Amino acid sequence: MNDKLLKNISFGLLGVMVAVLAVATVIEKLFSTEKVAEWIYGAWWFVALWGIATLSMMIFIIRMKLYRRFPAFLLHCSFVVILLGGLVTYIWGERGAMHIRQNEIHNYFVSEDGTRRISMPFNVKMLYFDIVYHPGTNQPADYRSFVKVDDQIHQISMNKIFKKSGYRIYQMDYDSDEMGATFLVSHDPRGVGITYAGYLLLAIAMVWILFLRIGWKGVLFTTIPTILVWLYISQINPMTPVLRTPMLATHVSVIMVAYALLLFIALTGIVGLCSKKQSKRFYHLNSKLLYPALFLLTAGIFIGAVWANISWGRYWGWDAKETWALITMLVYSLPMHKENIVFFSDPRKFHLFNSIAFATVLMTFLGVTYLLGGIHSYM
Repeated sequence: MNDKLLKNISFGLLGVMVAVLAVATVIEKLFSTEKVAEWIYGAWWFVALWGIATLSMMIFIIRMKLYRRFPAFLLHCSFVVILLGGLVTYIWGERGAMHIRQNEIHNYFVSEDGTRRISMPFNVKMLYFDIVYHPGTNQPADYRSFVKVDDQIHQISMNKIFKKSGYRIYQMDYDSDEMGATFLVSHDPRGVGITYAGYLLLAIAMVWILFLRIGWKGVLFTTIPTILVWLYISQINPMTPVLRTPMLATHVSVIMVAYALLLFIALTGIVGLCSKKQSKRFYHLNSKLLYPALFLLTAGIFIGAVWANISWGRYWGWDAKETWALITMLVYSLPMHKENIVFFSDPRKFHLFNSIAFATVLMTFLGVTYLLGGIHSYM
């Protein structure tokens, strides 16, 4: 297989992935979450598509000798590790629910599909459930369950997990009389560890590349507004229990700055399309700005994934906003490969693509909320 054909296959598969993900969000809206999980997200062919795309990418980066540019090589390898972690979770991970009334003792949970009892190597005794309210209001600030495990008392609350022997127990729901609670239980010691290792490699690679591409001044230029947005969001109160975490401010602030940079790239791209004089100038500028814009978006996505794992027991749930954020990331990754995609070596075509690509940002930020819904519709 020659390099040109391999390149076409690799980037072609990325385009197919974007199309499949976009269609999936529409199917979920028209039918149901259960149907899209059955037809797409949980289907063998979808897993195979990711596997083929990953294998193609690995072959491509080896053939292109990307290992000679180690930061870029590390970046691509991090995605392979993340996807491997996801595959391990998909195959071996177990999730389910455990409902306990006060003073009851359980050492099992019921699988997600409701067909199996899965034993745990320890007993959980429910002591009592408590709701904490924001001062002077009837707005819940936190939901807390106190349990006894191995003669020790532990608190399980929103964004505070109980961990033991590879099992993670999350506060999920509570009984109307506040005499019992429902916990989400996850057992995935291998998949989560591999995935988090991929996140760490990704963070190292992105910071490394940013310093190489835009220097410390450029990093400072993007860090300051991110911190300012973080400080503003941190002051918002009161919040629902699941949102009461510093990860909210971090997740939202980096994504908002990424959106602002992508908006600037789109607007200056339009100017570049209208003015030959400005076209080349903005081509060089936006080629550099794409790095912090895309890396901040990517960081925001994976910070959200870690937060989701802390709150809901899974780092990816294929919610419509998650999916469209991923689509946006994949779309904007294309012009980052100018040396391999000739189309983007032309300033006017580069500007045209980035101006049109901003539609994915609008869909992620506004379209999902007003057209598709989902657990992120409050964002």
